[in-house]
Amino acid sequence: MSCSSLRVRIGAAAVIAILAAFGAGPSDAQVAGPAAFPLEPPVRYVTDVDVSEETQSAVAGSLKQTFIAGVRRFDWELAASALTGDFQGRFPGPTDGRAVPDDLLDIRRYRPEELAVLDEDGLLAVLRAHVEPWVAVDRASWHAFEFLLAPGGNAGFVRSHLQLGGADPQRARTVIELTVAAELVKSERDAWRIRRLDVTDGFRAHNPAPPFQDITDAVGLHFNRSPENLQLRQAVADTGMSLIDSALSVVDWNRDGHWDIIATEVARHSILFLNDGRGGFIREPLPIGDSQLIPSQYLFVDLDGDGLEEIVGSRMAYRDSEAWMGIHTRRDGEWVYLPRALAFDNPPGVRRNEAQFMAAGDVNGDGRPDIFLGGYQTNRSGSPGVFNRVDANDGADNLLFINHGELRFTEESDARGLTGTRYTYVAQFFDFDGDGDLDLFEGNDFGRNVVWDNLGGGAFRALDDHPLTRDTGNTMGVTVADWDNSGEWSIYLSNMYSHAGHRVVRLSGSVGEEMRAQLEVLTRGNQLFSRTADDGAWGDQGVALGVNEGGWAWGSLFYDLDNDGDKEIFVTNGNTSHEDPEAPDF
Repeated sequence: MSCSSLRVRIGAAAVIAILAAFGAGPSDAQVAGPAAFPLEPPVRYVTDVDVSEETQSAVAGSLKQTFIAGVRRFDWELAASALTGDFQGRFPGPTDGRAVPDDLLDIRRYRPEELAVLDEDGLLAVLRAHVEPWVAVDRASWHAFEFLLAPGGNAGFVRSHLQLGGADPQRARTVIELTVAAELVKSERDAWRIRRLDVTDGFRAHNPAPPFQDITDAVGLHFNRSPENLQLRQAVADTGMSLIDSALSVVDWNRDGHWDIIATEVARHSILFLNDGRGGFIREPLPIGDSQLIPSQYLFVDLDGDGLEEIVGSRMAYRDSEAWMGIHTRRDGEWVYLPRALAFDNPPGVRRNEAQFMAAGDVNGDGRPDIFLGGYQTNRSGSPGVFNRVDANDGADNLLFINHGELRFTEESDARGLTGTRYTYVAQFFDFDGDGDLDLFEGNDFGRNVVWDNLGGGAFRALDDHPLTRDTGNTMGVTVADWDNSGEWSIYLSNMYSHAGHRVVRLSGSVGEEMRAQLEVLTRGNQLFSRTADDGAWGDQGVALGVNEGGWAWGSLFYDLDNDGDKEIFVTNGNTSHEDPEAPDF
């Protein structure tokens, strides 16, 4: 079982399971009558989750076959078939809205109060104005995050994300991302049509410069996998077990001023892509003799102060009540492996401690980097009746190795206050309170995060009521930066945004307010915590700044993409795709 085999999609199925434990059930309701703009959700609606979700699926399929397919194919008759004869809506044209200053992109922000009401012909005209300059519509999607069904089953209200994208003949690309509300009716042929459509928020971004190009193979960054190997990996993916077994690390391996790349796959490959300084990479092996020692990711850091980095991996060996990890170091120009450099006490019976993340930092101020290892799960994790997907405490133990010099370490997590067995996925050393020592952010899957306050000398205490720790989540990425040059640090956390989860939580009439609030946070997506100007307290600005919807997000990074002095946020996301297009991805 991989380190993410316990993961469940935080969508309808997962949220329904959570709600069932709290007695959520169906009730009778009705949709309000036609509303003037802006559209408002109905007061009463069907709350039977199965009925509502089944109908929502039919609505999405119907609109995909008509409205979305029509726009994608430039077939305006097909697109029009998704609208009722008395259709009215507010939808922006390419030049509507207000320009957002940016050195690279042409951005227009749309507000509903600035838009005119259109009939069917008017909507089709503005859609054509957007997409007909494009060679093709390569991105067209409709994802509902709220769906309220009328009791009779023939009408409904939906809030959705509508996305369009394409490039012109000069390869200049445009994307349109809108939040829309719509009133829907069911036609005599069971097709669903849009009667009212209202854009409540959104933007249009045009990049006049050619887009990024994939030059991976051209510069030599490839694994040379055979077709048979790829098919074998796909067969494993089709079983529903996520392949979270590989990673990339960017390092200056030979200190020539050029960034090199280390690529790893657990117990399979460890490859160094050495930057040749001319825009290409030379493939070389890492000095790892035994493939069983290869972890998902290496830590590359100078641990003994000799000016040369060591290689630290998280693969563990076990014997009785002890476990250990090794360090690769350089002596007289040769790599030497120290197999038991990081030894620690291990609970009896634990033989698979899957550590997901390592970080180095000087926690006790002695000038030597110590090592924190985030434990994800063991062979005992995930047992029925014990595992709790919103507050799990049956993960692996986190470890803190204190550096005593000359590559001698002792494991002192418990002695220094770092306790708990959550599913730790990421971690970040950072001085949260500005007192000059390194505190620790512990990002956890299936539960709350932890901020560990360094009390000085490397002793820690958990800040139980810190804003970063109050809500449950599935944290899988963390990045820290002063992104807006305000002089204050911000922390961005990757989680999972779920359209289905949003829909189901709204229908959970018998769930308590505290649990509902937790579920809403769980499905809301990524978070951006910054200090407020008034009192310096941390607060989540992710939704307000529009950076929460990152899909099923993994790693994230603040960096200055366009060299304008402030930092963008790059988020990796997605799932492992099933070979069968009709089967769900994982």
